[in-house]
Amino acid sequence: MVALPVDAANLQFWRFDPQQNRLTFTTDTQVQPKAQLIFDPTRLVIDLPDTQVTSSTTRQRLQSGIKEIRVGQLDDQTARIVIELEPGYTLDPQQVQVRGETDRRWFVQLPELTGDDGRRSVSAETPETPETPDAPETNNQVTGNSSTNRSSTQVEGIRATADGFFIRVSGQAPEVELRRSRRRDPERTITLELEDSSIAPGLTVTSLPNNRYSIERWEINQEDSRVFITMQLGDDSPDWRTIVTDVSSNLRGISVLPDGVSIGTIPDTKPNNNSVAVTPDPTPRRPTRPIPRREEEAIRPRGEDASSGQLPRVSQQRIVVAIDPGHGGRDPGAVGIGGLQEKQVIFPISQQVASILRQQGVEVIMTRNRDIELDLAPRVQIAERADADFFVSIHANAINLSRPDVNGLETYYYSDNGARFARTVHNIVLGTMGMPDRRVRQARFYVLRRTSMPAILIEVGFVTGAEDIHNLRDPQWRSDMANAISRGILTHIQRER
Repeated sequence: MVALPVDAANLQFWRFDPQQNRLTFTTDTQVQPKAQLIFDPTRLVIDLPDTQVTSSTTRQRLQSGIKEIRVGQLDDQTARIVIELEPGYTLDPQQVQVRGETDRRWFVQLPELTGDDGRRSVSAETPETPETPDAPETNNQVTGNSSTNRSSTQVEGIRATADGFFIRVSGQAPEVELRRSRRRDPERTITLELEDSSIAPGLTVTSLPNNRYSIERWEINQEDSRVFITMQLGDDSPDWRTIVTDVSSNLRGISVLPDGVSIGTIPDTKPNNNSVAVTPDPTPRRPTRPIPRREEEAIRPRGEDASSGQLPRVSQQRIVVAIDPGHGGRDPGAVGIGGLQEKQVIFPISQQVASILRQQGVEVIMTRNRDIELDLAPRVQIAERADADFFVSIHANAINLSRPDVNGLETYYYSDNGARFARTVHNIVLGTMGMPDRRVRQARFYVLRRTSMPAILIEVGFVTGAEDIHNLRDPQWRSDMANAISRGILTHIQRER
């Protein structure tokens, strides 16, 4: 039996690589997969306890031994991945290898498949001629094409050119929205969304480039009146940009060009026909990283200047932190002793936190830079659009004015990743500021539930507390608090990276 986490994990990504006969999947929190072979029809079933399916792709059709891969929700608490074999094929369950690279990224390596008549499937170890000799092996995919869709634009095909790629369309020139994958996503992708468009009836995978210019895979999907064209970028691929061309009916389409580099520097992607050896290991292995210092060693004595104490500095990699000063504008937040407003306290603290983080090499996004009222949803949207790695909402607490005895620091989280973040920041602020400890708590605050990155909400004290009120009014104390919060954030970044 495996102890399940409090919050369900999300199955974020999965993919089956037919070249290596290997399934890869990732979740946002720890899981413990369970695999079994079921017959009539023969299929390998991988169950993920306490996991929800959030991956946009739910089915992948294959050939040569494997009929399809499908993903779904077995019940409210279990996600299921099914690898169904073609009739007449089987595999040795003792040779199925389940391996965890981390507690959130897993591989399922299949052995060579064999048929009842002795035939073998096309795999990484046993390449053989496809059934259609003229059709090159490809991972490309086209789904949802329909000849009955009367849209303004039809996508007819994609070809590689001397400059990049050209997406040929008929009808009107399309409006294109380009979206790039988030930096935390397992794969780099660029998706073009075409409004009022459809897939031409004759468009198939043979109409798409194969392994050109470090693009590993093209996917074209139609949903209602929109067409989505997704490029899966290889390791050597640069960023790409688009230009809509509408010179004539013969040159109507979208040019996809490399951004900032010459096309001659981009190598083609070649299929890897070498098998990848994986060691059977049902227990996930965490990446090796330096053991962090004890939190006591990272705590700076209160009152020390923010420029001293050797604050942790972020490495050369880009780290984005969203700082969210609560309330603002017509919303003062909590109002405490003597009429002190929450927004008057937390905005200067938030500004100083942002300043300190920037000095230490962090890119900071503020949900608001002035005294304005801002709903909760836009705060989350700002962090998501910035592709922030961490989200920190800063508030001041309150209780009934008849309870001035209630004082201290509280820090909230929602997800497991947020819990680790919250504990690090809370402990460092607590030790630095010498405040009463009102603990780290889990809560369903909107900005914590709706953000995809590790997120915390820190309450820096009670505007209704007899002890806290004097501190919250003190500019030097607020500066010390800003420094302590910054130290907590930077320490967590060091430990996680």
